[in-house]
Amino acid sequence: MNRLRHRPLLETRNANASRGRLLRESWGGLEKYLARHSFTVFLDFDGTLTRAHERPELAELSEEMRGRLSRLATRVPVTIVSGRDRMDVASLVGLPELTYAGCHGFDVEESALPSMPKFKGAAMPVDVAALGVSVQEAVSAVPGVVVKVKRWAVAIHYRTVRAEDVEGLEDAVMALVVAAPKFRASQGKKVIEIIPDIDWHKGRAVMWLAEIFTQRDGPATPIYVGDDVTDEEAFNSLAGKGITVLVAKQSRPTAADYRVDDPDEVGWFLDKLFALAPVT
Repeated sequence: MNRLRHRPLLETRNANASRGRLLRESWGGLEKYLARHSFTVFLDFDGTLTRAHERPELAELSEEMRGRLSRLATRVPVTIVSGRDRMDVASLVGLPELTYAGCHGFDVEESALPSMPKFKGAAMPVDVAALGVSVQEAVSAVPGVVVKVKRWAVAIHYRTVRAEDVEGLEDAVMALVVAAPKFRASQGKKVIEIIPDIDWHKGRAVMWLAEIFTQRDGPATPIYVGDDVTDEEAFNSLAGKGITVLVAKQSRPTAADYRVDDPDEVGWFLDKLFALAPVT
């Protein structure tokens, strides 16, 4: 049985992984670039705009961070790209002027946007719901596990699961994935996501949205900020095409260009971007 393990995706997908330069130390040069170029901003939610919570349903966005996002959105397009359901993260942020992409880019707000690409033979929400029932039945006996059935994904959170129970949990989940050919498993921070097995992820969604914004508003450099393993998909997709920032207290292999320590430093970065964004 193949088991999921905590490993950065780029160990197998990006042979040129770096550890990300500290953004504050590199800000001078980046500031000069951004002062001369238009940009759009894409942000993960959990662990990026808020600190990661053992119980995701208790996460809250601070009023200070909400204000930063609202101000920035008056000058440049701002998109939240989250593993949460789109309506869930939109409710937590509470800013209708932003664009929201949920379920790692599978559920994108389509108002005023072209329809998302269609994938022939892909798993649909009805398939996700059925799989969610099977997952809940398979792991319900594991103390501390939390299963979230979303529109396009099933998330198995195990932040509060005992270490000795994690391997058995992973085996149970992978057995279900192997038996469901329309799905694949993706590893995040203390979470396993079961998602449709198609070539679509945060990186593809961000590139698609960035192109839409370019067609609407003119050329702009996409900026992406995220903290999780799934954000590496966006870092990889934007390599050489945008600016990417990892949120992590400790240095680690990443495809991101820069690194900040925590959501507080993300707030500092958003303030800097607001000061550089053109007044419209």
